[in-house]
Amino acid sequence: MLGEASARYVSRVHRLRDGDRFVAFDPDARAEADVEILSTARDVRCRVGALRPATNVVASGLTLLQVMGKGDKPEQVIRDATVFGAERVVLLESSRSVVRVPEARGESRRARFRSVALEAARQSGRGDVPVTEGPLSFEAALALASTVPALRLALLPDAGVGLLGALADWTPGTPLFVLIGPEGGLDADEASRAVAAGFVPVSLGPLVLRTETAAVAALAIVSAVAYPGPAS
Repeated sequence: MLGEASARYVSRVHRLRDGDRFVAFDPDARAEADVEILSTARDVRCRVGALRPATNVVASGLTLLQVMGKGDKPEQVIRDATVFGAERVVLLESSRSVVRVPEARGESRRARFRSVALEAARQSGRGDVPVTEGPLSFEAALALASTVPALRLALLPDAGVGLLGALADWTPGTPLFVLIGPEGGLDADEASRAVAAGFVPVSLGPLVLRTETAAVAALAIVSAVAYPGPAS
């Protein structure tokens, strides 16, 4: 029998009925199984087949470092990062952050972010869930990015190279960090510290983008390089 949340998702969102089949997955085990619905009369009862390794497991190497926006923007970024194949999403605070999360609320926010990533993975057919962390301080995020050899890129104004061009030096699957600032961007000191920490300034073009839009654009570019598809 499915739990309440899963039952609602199957019967109300996808409107599956008796005899329908779907694929269920265990993100922690990175496993999946074929499921047949036996009854939706009251509870949703199912027959679960043998577990097998999940089909769509991400191995992009991408960690998104995203300064938190206000409202539901962090959740929007996590959803997009999940469906575009980020392995990790790290939310952080900067000098221009509008949102400051009190430590007392931190654990509940982290649980919510994990839930958002899980829902997005389920919707997109992804067999694993990105790690979600933070919010961290700006200094802690830079330190995190320095723990492994990686290509480190930061969206900064007046950068001399576009994001796509910078990815010419990246092998998909190897560590990649992409840093995106808040509305108004990183301040001059933060930009300097990012460059000193090994981040290469990159651009998404001449127009000013909202922070969540910049995240979508950057994620799409990285995904296109990581998963180019068959040659035509």
